[in-house]
Amino acid sequence: MKSSTKKTLRIVAASSTLAAALAIMAPTPASATDECIATTTNGHGIDPPDRGDCVYMNVYTAVDGRIVVEYSGNQDYDFYQLRWSRPGRAETQSRVRGSGAHGSWWALRNAWENTPYTFKVQACYSDIFGSDCTYWQTETFTKRSSL
Repeated sequence: MKSSTKKTLRIVAASSTLAAALAIMAPTPASATDECIATTTNGHGIDPPDRGDCVYMNVYTAVDGRIVVEYSGNQDYDFYQLRWSRPGRAETQSRVRGSGAHGSWWALRNAWENTPYTFKVQACYSDIFGSDCTYWQTETFTKRSSL
């Protein structure tokens, strides 16, 4: 083997080793590790190449004053469930529209201003023995005064 070929191979090997070491030591963004490592209650999402079963949620106040909860997932779910509560009101659970990874949205009318509302969403698979759902994704949201 020529001396220049050996040098090139050493440089390539050293570069690969350095790149691998930097990748291991590089900080991982929180969203990359916190978002999709969950499994469902009955074990979906634990076998490779599955990246886990996750549900995402975004809560905001719409122009008309409703509190809107948008939800989606990373898998082809059969349905979604939503729970909501506020101080002085027991938690209510509903099966809401949407399926697949795209999910959908749900709106709460006549929400009180300056009151914390807790919203929880989970995505589910249906099977002959019932359903298999993700853990609840929770967010607390306060509708601010429009003044």
